Amino acid sequence: MIKENSENKFLGGKLSILQQKEGFRAGHDSVLLASAIPAKKGDKCLELGIGTGVVSLCLLKRVPDLFITGIDNDREVLELLKKNITLNGYDNDILIIEGDLNADIDKFKKLKRHSFDHIFCNPPFYEEGEIVLPKDKNKRNAYQGEKNFIESWIKFSLTFVKSRGSITFINHIKNLPDVLSFFSKSMGDINVTPIFTHIEKPATRFLIKGIRDSRRPIKIRKGLILNTKNGKTPKKIENILRYGKAL
Repeated sequence: MIKENSENKFLGGKLSILQQKEGFRAGHDSVLLASAIPAKKGDKCLELGIGTGVVSLCLLKRVPDLFITGIDNDREVLELLKKNITLNGYDNDILIIEGDLNADIDKFKKLKRHSFDHIFCNPPFYEEGEIVLPKDKNKRNAYQGEKNFIESWIKFSLTFVKSRGSITFINHIKNLPDVLSFFSKSMGDINVTPIFTHIEKPATRFLIKGIRDSRRPIKIRKGLILNTKNGKTPKKIENILRYGKAL
């Protein structure tokens, strides 16, 4: 069965993204993650679970001349990624690797260990058995990881990030204790930013960034509030979502 796609605009129309109408669809989380990556021109970056490419393409809009590698195991989504790269004019900026992040790390022959300045991802929110899964395969892959997947994704990141390089995740707030525990074992200068969909509701997401081999203490940053009491988007959030500014 051929799935129907739609073209969606990000960053106030500056970025065009093809996504499956019925599959997993990227949104604000991807743009917020891109805003938190401390990349500079010429850096080497690795995105785990790159999907349709929204995070990496948003990052390239803010920081040109990056060398980005993206890994994903969903062939259908990778075909959309290729189209999105071309659609936005970044054919020479992103290398695609099809692979399973839960597989043996030695299978990733194209990746040199401890060679990336920045690694980032939006991992699944749930482990096997935590929720009733949607029927769509792409949504299942996005929402649910294998047992202990958070630890696996962090170990994968630590294998390929440079000393003093950054690792940045966005995820569901319920996973913060586990993520923070694993980050703290090998990283310092950890910044945690809670994300609130509304000023009067509890945080639902968090951003976390750590620096490999740093010994600086953890910082809990002021939370990001996406909507105020009157339903308006704060200027800081608008600058990120519409104009692609850094956090």
